Amino acid sequence: MNRILIDADFYAVNRLERFVLENEKELGIKDEIDATMVFYNHQHVYKFLQIYLNEVKTYFIKIVQKEEFEILKKIQKLESKAFFLIYTDNPDLKDELLNFTTSPLWTQMTVASDSDTEVREMIKKVLLYCFTNELNIVEISGYPISIDSLLYIEADKTHRNYLRAITKDNECLVRGTISDVKKKIPNLLAIGRGLLVDTNKIRRIEEDGLTLCFKQSLKKVKAPAVCKKELKELKKHSKRIK
Repeated sequence: MNRILIDADFYAVNRLERFVLENEKELGIKDEIDATMVFYNHQHVYKFLQIYLNEVKTYFIKIVQKEEFEILKKIQKLESKAFFLIYTDNPDLKDELLNFTTSPLWTQMTVASDSDTEVREMIKKVLLYCFTNELNIVEISGYPISIDSLLYIEADKTHRNYLRAITKDNECLVRGTISDVKKKIPNLLAIGRGLLVDTNKIRRIEEDGLTLCFKQSLKKVKAPAVCKKELKELKKHSKRIK
C-alpha cells in the first residue's frame, strides 16, 4: 500500500491536508495513493509506523519545539524508506533540523519554512518525486536534489565532507565533495574551491562584486574575495545578470 501520513497540530494538520489533497488532484495521482492519514500526536504516528512501516510512502511532519527531536530520533531508528518532509516555523530549530540529513538512516529528508507558498511547493515536489517520474532529480549520496530549483551548492563549514545544497524552497546537508557534484551536474559553475552555482538563476551581483542574488528567491551567497575578477567577467558577458 501507498500511505501518506500528516502529523502536526490541529491548525497545521488542516492546512497540510488541504495542500496534499490539492496536489494529489492537480498532479493526477489520487489513484496511486491508498490513504492519506492525519495525526495530531507524534506518539500515535510512531506506534502506527511500528506496525505499518513498509506501507508508508510519504510522511509530512511539523516540529515546533526542540523536545520533539526525541520522537524524530525514535522514528529514525525504525529505518523507514518513506520520504520525510520535516518543516518548522521556529527559526532557532532550522540548523539542528538540517543536521538530521547527515544521518545514514535518513538520506531522504528535507526541511522547509512554514510559509504557505514554500510548504505547498515542497509538498508538490515530494509527491512528484514519490509518485511520478516528472521531477528533474539528481541524487547525491542517495539524497534527491531538484535541479530545476537548485541555486547553489557549497562545502559545509561545520561538517567535514558534507555539502550544503540550497534550492529556492529549502536547504539540506548531503555527504559528498564539490568535485563529485561537478561530475553529476556539469553545468554548475565552480567559483573558488568550495562553491558551485547555477549561473542561469543569478539575478544580480551586489555592489561588493561578490554577493550573488538569485531569481525568484531572497537567498544570497557571498563568493570568496579572490573570485571578484571572475564574477566581473561573468556579469560583463551575461545579458541576464545585473
